[in-house]
Amino acid sequence: MTTTEGVIKDEYEDTHLLALIGTGQGALHTVDKPIRTPADMKGLRIRQPSAVASHIIEATGAAPVGMPASDTYTSLQRGVIDGLSFTWQPIQAFRLDELINTHTNIPFYNSTFVISMNKDKYNSLPDDLKKVIDDNSGADLAAHISKVFDVSNAKAMDAAKAKGDIMIDIPDPLNDPDWRGPLMEGSQHYLDEVNATGLDADNVYEKAKAASSACMV
Repeated sequence: MTTTEGVIKDEYEDTHLLALIGTGQGALHTVDKPIRTPADMKGLRIRQPSAVASHIIEATGAAPVGMPASDTYTSLQRGVIDGLSFTWQPIQAFRLDELINTHTNIPFYNSTFVISMNKDKYNSLPDDLKKVIDDNSGADLAAHISKVFDVSNAKAMDAAKAKGDIMIDIPDPLNDPDWRGPLMEGSQHYLDEVNATGLDADNVYEKAKAASSACMV
């Protein structure tokens, strides 16, 4: 057993977990505003997808704005926001490619989804039906869904390139002298908030990083 196993084994004990998936790395998408360094974000209003991303956006000098994904199109159209932080797939799904023309591929967050079912309902099923569910869930289901997102993300990115949008790549921001500071500051801000509730966020974070590194081997 590795030190990363069992870290979240009790997190979903009140439900029957089917799969945990990631939707792909986030990026910054703006209208007529190339973002190459954090300084380029100062004063911009950026729709944020999560608490962690919000702290990171704020650390760059931008203003994080919370809103449902379905409101992003009209908000961009009306100038309520200057850009947004999204994985690539929603750019086409919400027709944001009609408005956005500048993209910064910087892996500073990854959205996650949990697929589960009612635990009592699962336990009430006969063994043969449980086996059907078990045989079609877990890591294999997660890998299948993740591949769907991978294809959709690549398709949306290729479409933006074909449209002539500006593409800026920052593949290793933690080793970038401009980006490392805001990324670390924003992440630690969130960890401090969780630690303040009595939970050991720093310990979980270190184990999550170890698990991530193990998956890359």
